[in-house]
Amino acid sequence: MTLRIPKELRSYQFDKLTGVELNDFDVDRFLPVLFEMVETKGRRLSRSNADPKDPDRYVEALAAHPNLRGFAGEHGRAVLEQWVNSSVVRLGHSGRGRGDVQLAAVQPIHIGAYRAGLPVEGARHRKVHLVVYRLLKEALLRRGAPDPEQTLQRLFREAFGRGVAIDSLFVPAFDGKTDDLDANVLLSLYYLEGFQPGKVLASRPDLDWSPVMPGVMISLGDLLLDFLTVYRNRLPTIALARHLAALLNIGLFTTTLRLFSVVGELCRGGADGPAPTDLSRDLHPARTEIYVDFTRQTGGDSDRLAGECVDRDLERLPAYFEDMILLKTLDRYASSEQKLRPYVEGRRGPDWLAALVGIRGLEYVEWRAGLDIERIIETTRAEMRMPEDEARAELSALAPGGSQLDVLLAAIRQSQASKAVTSAGSWFWNTGGLRKQAGLLRGNLRGRRAWRYAMTDELLTTMLLTTLMDPATGAPRPRMRLTDLLDTLEQRWGLLIHHPPAARDDASSRAVASQNLTAFTGRLHQMGFFADLADDFNAQYVINPLAGARR
Repeated sequence: MTLRIPKELRSYQFDKLTGVELNDFDVDRFLPVLFEMVETKGRRLSRSNADPKDPDRYVEALAAHPNLRGFAGEHGRAVLEQWVNSSVVRLGHSGRGRGDVQLAAVQPIHIGAYRAGLPVEGARHRKVHLVVYRLLKEALLRRGAPDPEQTLQRLFREAFGRGVAIDSLFVPAFDGKTDDLDANVLLSLYYLEGFQPGKVLASRPDLDWSPVMPGVMISLGDLLLDFLTVYRNRLPTIALARHLAALLNIGLFTTTLRLFSVVGELCRGGADGPAPTDLSRDLHPARTEIYVDFTRQTGGDSDRLAGECVDRDLERLPAYFEDMILLKTLDRYASSEQKLRPYVEGRRGPDWLAALVGIRGLEYVEWRAGLDIERIIETTRAEMRMPEDEARAELSALAPGGSQLDVLLAAIRQSQASKAVTSAGSWFWNTGGLRKQAGLLRGNLRGRRAWRYAMTDELLTTMLLTTLMDPATGAPRPRMRLTDLLDTLEQRWGLLIHHPPAARDDASSRAVASQNLTAFTGRLHQMGFFADLADDFNAQYVINPLAGARR
């Protein structure tokens, strides 16, 4: 493509629609910044002076800590370095060939993990911390908390703050009196003393976002809050952080798939068609139909069925990008043009989204698109020295017979499609947990054709603990009928185990799903979650081993 698009038209992120940036995202690096926001009540600390390219510096400082003994020699130093790298920090790679080792993040095993200020690139959080913090506060407001920020701070300190003291400047440190603290947590607190803490900023990060799927987002906020409330005293801190991260990750993944469906229905059905159910403030059953293989038979029928569902969802990425470019363009026009502003002014969330789709056919939108086309032609002439008639001909060829808006959107899509789909693909496999111990997506980055939905045991444990909660009492549910568990996984998360997706609902696929259910119950039994009391399917129960546990 020889056309040149003006810079302000080239963005392929639309945070106003998604709330977050659909790009590579690491949930393990995210938790410390959430801890920081909870402690500072929505503010941030100043940029860290940490030097991630010099990890040895911080190990050496730790080795000299007055409370550590036996790490002074070469052997002791090597042991300490391995302990830190395996339990306290996460290492990454940079430089040409990615051969340079650097500090990527501090493991979120206690609330003070934010002290290091890693990762130093705040953009890597993709605004997820802003969205989650708001969801948690709003969940507390709905429950009548008079000061949700203070309540949230207290909850996180109970969950992740054992043995940690935080002073008035938000500097975390070992409290000096908890004598049975986990050794990894204690080592992490000593290690963090080597970092200069940042100062709290007066301003609060702004998030211009109102959920277009309010019911889905309300439910996610409630689930995260309930999980913390129910299990904060029943799981070790390290395990609690791990399960909370897994719950958030699958929540982001399934919510994104639901958003793709909503946006597609609206943009292709128009504002006059029936509104997608996910635009409601009530939570409706998910229709994403994610068939999850539990047979672990690579190349088997169940494995192939799970792979077909991944292929289907990956095919949604280019379609979503096209729809997003349309909505982003319409929003830009509605925000800047006086004649269009009344159509969307004062509207939020699903009403705003429907209003955007409704202005697509207005003559003024066509006129405005024509102006942008002229800007593309002018930019192309200036940067490429292309004659005007050639630029117009190339533009017209992108959408033969289409409207001015169609031509403009085609030009923007063609210039940004590769980067946008790559970024959305990175979000897909990151939130899908492709390289995580708690993941829904299995395979390798070199071959998407081998990707399939096959839940790991750790993610399955997270899903079971989440389902086996009683929010009314703030306690774990001792047990649940297997049929109810399967219904909950399907309706809340769109996860199919005992029957195939509607598009593959035939006798052969139903037999495959029946075998998958057998493998699923076998997995539950091995993990200590299943009680088979009778042959009757309705008398089979999933049990919660943490129902009576307290830490």
